[in-house]
Amino acid sequence: MAPLRTRADRAAIEMLTGWMGEHYFRTFLPSDDDSAPFDVVLNQRDRRAGITIGGLGVESGQSGTSTIEELLTSDVEVGSYVLWVPPDAEIPADEPELSAFRVRIANGMRGLEANERREVRLPAKLLLAKTGTEGQYVSVTGELSTHWTSISEGVDGAFHLDSRALHRLPEEQAELDILISRVRDRAALLNESERTHVDVHDYWLVSRLPGDEPAGVTSVGAPPDFNPADGASIRRLLRQHISRATEQRQEGECDFSVLLLIGAFGHMEDEMVTVALRGMNPTSYSTVDLIALVTDGRVREILQPRSLPWA
Repeated sequence: MAPLRTRADRAAIEMLTGWMGEHYFRTFLPSDDDSAPFDVVLNQRDRRAGITIGGLGVESGQSGTSTIEELLTSDVEVGSYVLWVPPDAEIPADEPELSAFRVRIANGMRGLEANERREVRLPAKLLLAKTGTEGQYVSVTGELSTHWTSISEGVDGAFHLDSRALHRLPEEQAELDILISRVRDRAALLNESERTHVDVHDYWLVSRLPGDEPAGVTSVGAPPDFNPADGASIRRLLRQHISRATEQRQEGECDFSVLLLIGAFGHMEDEMVTVALRGMNPTSYSTVDLIALVTDGRVREILQPRSLPWA
């Protein structure tokens, strides 16, 4: 097997291999032979699954990436882990923020079993200002903007909340309710034209891979200038990757063709790939058997195979 381009590619293959094994009740192993023209070939007995890997804005070599990967790798026990960097978030570059970040992430990874994932709380400060005494309304910018109606319930007056310090909200509704309650409680203490900080947590995600490749800690994220919520960008990248998967299928020999996408969405539920695929002509991806997305520590089947060679 030819060496993969990045640690993120290798981590994604580990996740796909584990997912396919559980999903299809078969054992898949990387081929020892040259995988060309495919990025990777997985063998299931005498059957070949040709894998094409495509990133959705995911980029290696971001600022602070290699440093934090090395530091965290020296901190955690033996195993393979992924730090999923939320959209618009940046890994701290200066002290003491870097050391504090390192300790929290490393502690979050400890004790994880294979295929497990966990949210890690990182401290964050929101800015809340009272702009008027009339009404019951909170205008919100940032990650909490979709929850402005819940935040506005029970407040007295008009407020503005800057929640851009948050990059990923908690998965549990109870945790989100606590966060919103803290904002409301601080709002009750403000007079008109006053402002204050609200101490909350940002919920980053870490996961342990099902296997041991690549060893250590890999970080997966998108550069600051890429917006995973931009449907047009996702559609453009998806078309490019489907075209490449189609070319590899035509040039190579396999029994099963897979397009493996790597995304940096905050939550799997935020992914735009499913909608983008529905808007495409099915003939454009007719030679691709499976399209899978890895993000947020999970694998999602975007395109279900019409048939399986091992069925």
